[in-house]
Amino acid sequence: MFLRYARWSVASLAAVAAICFSPTVSRADTQILVEEINSSGNVIAGTTQIFASSTNITTSLSNFQSVTITANSNSGAVSSLTTTVNAIPIASGFDAAIGIRVIVTSDGFFTPNAGGTATVSNNASASSAISGGQNMLTANTQLLNDPLTTPTSSGTAQATGTNLGSATGAASDIRPSGGVSPTTTSTINSFPNSFAIQQEVDVRAVNVGANGVASGSTLGGSASSLVATSPAPVPAPGGLVLALAAVPAFGLRRVLRKRAAV
Repeated sequence: MFLRYARWSVASLAAVAAICFSPTVSRADTQILVEEINSSGNVIAGTTQIFASSTNITTSLSNFQSVTITANSNSGAVSSLTTTVNAIPIASGFDAAIGIRVIVTSDGFFTPNAGGTATVSNNASASSAISGGQNMLTANTQLLNDPLTTPTSSGTAQATGTNLGSATGAASDIRPSGGVSPTTTSTINSFPNSFAIQQEVDVRAVNVGANGVASGSTLGGSASSLVATSPAPVPAPGGLVLALAAVPAFGLRRVLRKRAAV
């Protein structure tokens, strides 16, 4: 009798733990915006392209013959959005003063730690597939309230929403060069259970030599946003766990009463 109750109690506790701590499935949708920028970081008119509900696109711009962008996301107590950009300059007449800006907005992220604290990490990692200069990738991450004001399903306007806390600040990586890819962070308290991640990624050639960027070079790299949440600092509800833990004791008293009667 005692062992049967003990087995039932352990199984019940395991079920409770599985419900409380299992990762949340994301319903994330993603919008990708790509445009050309000048040396001052201003958008060049007429170059903006918006791809609704997309995570993998290939396109071209006036200064780049091919631009491929891939966005991968994951939702849970630790959520992430990683964007990879590969841009091949035009074979003739490439203007090294013109770069690319990519804005990726992904919504539908959930965390089991609503009301707790979120630490946002923003990492920039430039590729080294360039000759005749260096490749610079700059990334910045801003979290937004979900649902968004302008949804990711829009193909005519950039996805927008109310900011959650402050942006991480820009992290810039230049390759080829030594050193570790940089990371910037921000902290958000009283975090909601659902949110969106918006990345801004700028890619450009820098320190270009007299002969220009060599044909066949590729600009780009990856930007990673990591959102790690922790529970709010309040006592966890223990009523159910205590009730389940008490079951073996009831069974033990019943066994002892039977033995005493014998």
